[in-house]
Amino acid sequence: MSLPLNEMSLRRAKLQKAMAEEGMGGLLVFSSQLRTMSIHYVAGYTLLGNRAFCYIPAEGRPVLLISEAWDEDRAVRESGFEDVKVLGERWPQEIAAVCRSCGGPLGLAGREIMGRQDVEALEAACGKETVSATRFLENLATIKSPYELELIREAATMADAGFMRALEVIRGGLADYELVAEIDYVMRRMGAADNFQMLAIGKQNTGMLLPCGKKVEQGDLLLFEITPANGPETYSAQLCRTAIFGDSPGKLLQEKYRLLIEALNESLSVIRPGVKIGEVARIQNRIIGSAGYGEYCRPPYMRARGHGFGLGRIEIDEDSPLEFAEGMTMVIHPNQFLPETGYLALGEHIIVAGNGIERLTRTGSRIYECPDAGK
Repeated sequence: MSLPLNEMSLRRAKLQKAMAEEGMGGLLVFSSQLRTMSIHYVAGYTLLGNRAFCYIPAEGRPVLLISEAWDEDRAVRESGFEDVKVLGERWPQEIAAVCRSCGGPLGLAGREIMGRQDVEALEAACGKETVSATRFLENLATIKSPYELELIREAATMADAGFMRALEVIRGGLADYELVAEIDYVMRRMGAADNFQMLAIGKQNTGMLLPCGKKVEQGDLLLFEITPANGPETYSAQLCRTAIFGDSPGKLLQEKYRLLIEALNESLSVIRPGVKIGEVARIQNRIIGSAGYGEYCRPPYMRARGHGFGLGRIEIDEDSPLEFAEGMTMVIHPNQFLPETGYLALGEHIIVAGNGIERLTRTGSRIYECPDAGK
């Protein structure tokens, strides 16, 4: 997934401005198959091989360094870089030659996923120690550009479509993996590159699960966590919903689900630039805790009350020191285990706007009733 030239130029300017503010002489970004997002963010290059580096100088054009000669042509086309090099056996020296313009500290993003011997060899070749710049890059990626936000809006539309498809095809005896395949098919036809899909099916679920062969039965609750990626994982959106098969939700289930709806709506209402991120988790925990479920608002029953995806990921918990800022995007989910009903799912993807939020998902916040499509 190559980036538009204007997006790449804006991103490079953003990086170099931040580097100057940090007093960084140069930035070297490393990616491997363990973590491919960083190299795509700085170079628009989708890593297929073993590893890649991108050097961004304090001024001037960056250099992309890849490990596979067979991918050179595609790397040039996808990145749009004028300077793409294939690394050989003496790769530390080759990188050092590219980085020799670095007149100050050399930041290394992805340092923690490199082998210790590789880091030592690189530093010896460069003649200087590197400074970890992983958090530096993560912080920059937290605020999305208009181009990135549009990708995430499209991903949210895919999630809605996948969920609606699931409601159309559910029938007794359908296996969870078959239902996931239907969801995945619809979203991939819309352009999704991937889908991290969790789906729990049962009368009283203990949490979100990966498909395991469970078949749909009368009266089952279905918990959906649908997360399509529109290109790299960084541009994912998530939808969390609860449905009931072949039955109507009873009074108890409706009453307990209203707790989640209240927690979601009240926490969303406070989000705006400058508000502490931890406030969302505190509101949700207060509402659910006040109903007598305080112990279930903590591990091992619950963890975060939302999060972002990929590079620039944000965790929504009470201890977060961060504030919301315009251009942040994340899922907010008061998903909750309750002893009377089991786990219930509810969550929506949002963008933080100048005076509040933009809600991206279009399916309503309610328990969905699913008749048997096979009858």
